[in-house]
Amino acid sequence: MSLSSFQIGGETPRKLELRSSSAEITSDARALAQALGKSPITAQILINRGCDTAESAQSFLSPSLRESLPNPHSIKNIGPCADLILEYVVAKRPITVFTDFDVDGVSAGSQLVIFLQAIGATVNSYTPSRFTEGYGLSLAAVEKLAKLGTQLLVTVDCGITSVAEIALAKKLGLQTIVIDHHLPQDLPDADVIVDPAQPDCPFQEYKLCAAGLVWMLLIVLRGKLRAFPQFTKVPDPKDFLDLAALGTLCDMVPLVKVNRIIAHRGLDALRATSRPGLVALKNVASVPSNHRLNSGHVGFGIGPRINAAGRMGDASEALELLVTKDSIRADSIARKIDGLNATRQREEAEIKEACIKLLTESETLLHRGAIALFGKEFHSGVIGIVAQRLVEIFYRPTAVLAPGEIRKGSTVIPVVKGSVRSIPGFHVADVLQSLDHLLVAHGGHAEAGGFTVTYEKLEAFQEAFMAAAEANIPDGGRQKRVLCDLEIPFKSVDYTLVEELQALAPFGIGNPAPLLYTKRVMVDAVSPVGQGHLRLRLSDGTMSQGAVAWNMQKNPLLRKGEQIAIAFSPELNSYQGVTSVQLVVREVWQTP
Repeated sequence: MSLSSFQIGGETPRKLELRSSSAEITSDARALAQALGKSPITAQILINRGCDTAESAQSFLSPSLRESLPNPHSIKNIGPCADLILEYVVAKRPITVFTDFDVDGVSAGSQLVIFLQAIGATVNSYTPSRFTEGYGLSLAAVEKLAKLGTQLLVTVDCGITSVAEIALAKKLGLQTIVIDHHLPQDLPDADVIVDPAQPDCPFQEYKLCAAGLVWMLLIVLRGKLRAFPQFTKVPDPKDFLDLAALGTLCDMVPLVKVNRIIAHRGLDALRATSRPGLVALKNVASVPSNHRLNSGHVGFGIGPRINAAGRMGDASEALELLVTKDSIRADSIARKIDGLNATRQREEAEIKEACIKLLTESETLLHRGAIALFGKEFHSGVIGIVAQRLVEIFYRPTAVLAPGEIRKGSTVIPVVKGSVRSIPGFHVADVLQSLDHLLVAHGGHAEAGGFTVTYEKLEAFQEAFMAAAEANIPDGGRQKRVLCDLEIPFKSVDYTLVEELQALAPFGIGNPAPLLYTKRVMVDAVSPVGQGHLRLRLSDGTMSQGAVAWNMQKNPLLRKGEQIAIAFSPELNSYQGVTSVQLVVREVWQTP
């Protein structure tokens, strides 16, 4: 059911639709509300998310590791993976855990390193430089690790596309394990591949990130260690849920099924964690340690700082931060990457504005089916974030490209590095594969990816990328769909309802924050807050309500005296010891 469309300042029109067939609470929702002892509004939102029985709703609200976790042994090759790792642990032969440089790779790799250290393994970690080595396993890294004495190479959150690199490792006498979740093309000749996306893996449906996948591996490792009497103290995988949740919440995987269990229970673990690195990160990010810590604090506070290490500096420091037992060292690294994050924010803002300027000054670029922008001054460490920001504004597949380099032996070759973010209907990994003839390297999944292209083929790639979007996405597909749950008056949004809705958290892909809407709202008062935000006083004829609108200071509809329609998420706001209900305005459009 379509509500309305709107367009502001050249941004993509938003088409608001309902998650259910009715804008009102159904009889099924009222029956479910009575069975759960919840508000009919909460019950309707649960039904909108597929929880239409009391049993499924209770399981969703209180996910259980014991009752809801599928058998990790059903992950293809996870048993042989654990066996090979333990073979090296028992023999005290050197293992290197090679991780990607983003928060998922770092949080996944740190789990495995800490676990293996705890059982006495000879283990090291290696995280490549985004700037000198690029994404994933490289030939130079394989040669380096072989010279350093590595005998078992375990790639985490990368490796599934490293056919040549794994072949070199094998030639140099290394055994290899690939632990990844990205889509494979031609599988590398590794000794063991654990990737739910590979053919015939029963775990494909769960869409695990690397951090969740490694956490499942820890369960299998712990079970197999029972056959070794010499291992008297084996870590409990539950003690790693803080790290598993970190990657799960930051890597944009659907927060349903296994991912919801990990995220839900992992948030509890993050609140109570004594891990020095996470404590230090919470301190520099000024996020709470009590029950108020939520997925937003992880996704917008902790995660970006870990990513900043790899985007602006040395990602190996982020892994060290999560692994270290030294609180002084943890505080030092956390302060350093907090500074890097501030630099990252400035770079991101400058590049985003430059991209918007390029688009708005070119009618041709502004009306293409995709965005593909290169800037000589762009910083390759933040182009992925900028691409995501442009998708949020213009709602079309976006590639942002920056100068980079690759190494072949001792030779440094200038190239262009690119990062892609997408919308439904445009599968990034498939499109990049179709443009393989133009690229030096590429990888990714449906929603995001990265690639390298030579300067000679830069313009050809940009044109082919935009043409691919226009061929794959119909015009209607470039209109953003904003799915609302219910139409309700302000008087229905009280403290009890907000608390009930918070129990549906953590929110993210697959489980978005409840989005409510009200059609006729008067803007009674407006005041600017911070850089680009607004504090509002709104009324709908039944009552007046306080609200905030993040990054909407330039929205022409948010002016005193305007009558508008809004989509919003309610939250509790505490200020000077007083807690009140506050509306977070997500979308605004003219009153229908």
